[in-house]
Amino acid sequence: MAAFLLGAVTLAGCSSGGNPPAASGKTTTTSSGSTGSTSSTSSTSSTSSTTQTTTASSTSTTSVAAQNLAATDSLKSQLTAVYVAKNNLPASQVAGTAPGSVYYGYEPSTKTYWAVASFLPNSSATMQTQVAMQDDGCCGIFSTLNPGSWTLVARFLGAPCAGQIPADLMALWNLQSPGDCG
Repeated sequence: MAAFLLGAVTLAGCSSGGNPPAASGKTTTTSSGSTGSTSSTSSTSSTSSTTQTTTASSTSTTSVAAQNLAATDSLKSQLTAVYVAKNNLPASQVAGTAPGSVYYGYEPSTKTYWAVASFLPNSSATMQTQVAMQDDGCCGIFSTLNPGSWTLVARFLGAPCAGQIPADLMALWNLQSPGDCG
């Protein structure tokens, strides 16, 4: 019976999705009890824990710590559209963001969302587009106060220079300013 409960707890933890604190609290509480009534109490405790986690998340947006956010396909498409428009490139010749190149975060102190991305030409890109996307034409720094309305703030090659994006986001994303910044 104990092995069955442990297996059920493990599966419940796996299916809970992207909220590790609630899953962790649920697993700990359930594994410490052995009766059906304790399991019922665990469910109530888990709900309370989830509520507390949600409250903490809402509160953390007003904290001073920068937040790393998930870069969705929609975000990548928005950044690509702004990049193409600001660089006067034919959209049909830009493949999109380079794999693993998109960083996305929130700076609570300024209430600003930031994104950094590198872009790739597609196989039908002309020589003119390929050249335009080389060097500091490859990469962009974007910001917005309202997600979905991005502005291309600067271009860079390799990594952003210190001061182009908030220092706490540079640290959070583990980006090092290149030595050739002036």
